Amino acid sequence: MKDKIVLVTLYDNVNFGNKLQNYAAQKYFELMGFDVETLPCSQQLLPKRNIVMFFKRIVHRVLQVNGFEKEKKKYVEASSHRREYIKTFSDEYLRLGEDCGYINLKGKLDAKYFVTGSDQVWHYMKRDIRALEYFLLTFAVPSQRLTIAPSFGFDEFPKKYLKTYKKGLEGFEYLSVREERGAELIKEVTGKEATVLLDPTMLIDTSEWLKILKKPSQYIDNNYIFVYTLGGFKGEIKKKTCKLADELGLKVIDIMGIDSGYYIHTRPDEFLYWIHNAQLIVTDSFHASVFSILFKRPFVVTERSDLKGMGSRLDTLFNKFGISGRHFDELKDGFEESGEIRDKLFAVDYSDVPEILEVERKKAEEFYKKVFS
Repeated sequence: MKDKIVLVTLYDNVNFGNKLQNYAAQKYFELMGFDVETLPCSQQLLPKRNIVMFFKRIVHRVLQVNGFEKEKKKYVEASSHRREYIKTFSDEYLRLGEDCGYINLKGKLDAKYFVTGSDQVWHYMKRDIRALEYFLLTFAVPSQRLTIAPSFGFDEFPKKYLKTYKKGLEGFEYLSVREERGAELIKEVTGKEATVLLDPTMLIDTSEWLKILKKPSQYIDNNYIFVYTLGGFKGEIKKKTCKLADELGLKVIDIMGIDSGYYIHTRPDEFLYWIHNAQLIVTDSFHASVFSILFKRPFVVTERSDLKGMGSRLDTLFNKFGISGRHFDELKDGFEESGEIRDKLFAVDYSDVPEILEVERKKAEEFYKKVFS
């Protein structure tokens, strides 16, 4: 009988990157010979927010019933349909355990190992400190606690929860993280060394992704610029992208546009198809950047307009693969001018990527050989 691994990650059928890293982590450990399932701790089962949040929801509901907050209502309804559609990917590709919350789990889950990661599982959880303890695997004994490139999503620990982080991190014998800054933070508070590993989406071979590409029902042809901006597609980047598309006879596929139809009817495997066949990708997303690199597509990174910066996530990614000059501020002239300036927009040197991927995957292999020994 195979040893069982339970993946403990952010679980909600709303984010493409999260679903794809979940699938990648599952596939990675399956290829190592483990029986793998994901613990689907859904948002609906998390403890209710405090009384202030409760009354805020009531106020919003009253406003919606009386015709106010129409845009908010439209977004909520669209998001509900989107979750249902993305859930079909989870049902097809993820092996899920029993849906549960994170309270009083000690001794209730049967597995050889529990693995936390990837994504921002160690970000400060505003709803309940017990959520942070859950993602630090405090419900399991130390010998069962493992990681696969988790991320903090910040550059400094919140002082109020420093003790929780310190105690939780000290409960791991082996630690891996996704960003260099994450390794530094762990060293600062625990003295422990953490190994910086690739996000699991890059740990499995690119051929595994090509196997699950799914052509979207709304797909027409390859003549498009693919836009995936979590912070919103607006301002200068939108103006220049639309102008460029018009000049080149390309369509703009804004997959997060609430009225586009793509927002509701796109699964993670269809998201991959859009990236794989795009003439250009415009994004503020870590995982859209990852798949642009894996599929060797030209891409432009823009800052999050909602002020949730990418921080060290993209810095670590680009430095690792020797990729520079892909930020919008460095390429925006190419949106309007032709010649060499335009060529730079569509040309990315990926020649070193295969060798770097091989080295980094070997590094992860050695890390887990040590862990599982």
